[in-house]
Amino acid sequence: MLVPLLIGVTLIWLIGRGVPWNAKLLTLVVTLAVIVVIVLAERNGYWPDGWQRR
Repeated sequence: MLVPLLIGVTLIWLIGRGVPWNAKLLTLVVTLAVIVVIVLAERNGYWPDGWQRR
């Protein structure tokens, strides 16, 4: 879990060089929110069965 998060933050940093800090922060917040929504959907059974890994 830590490695994909670190890779994501690194990609945001590399892509966002020269972008204002508030835009980087907003991108990070939106990315983390999407990750949380996906994890909650999967854990609560709202994720399609064909997409689940077992």
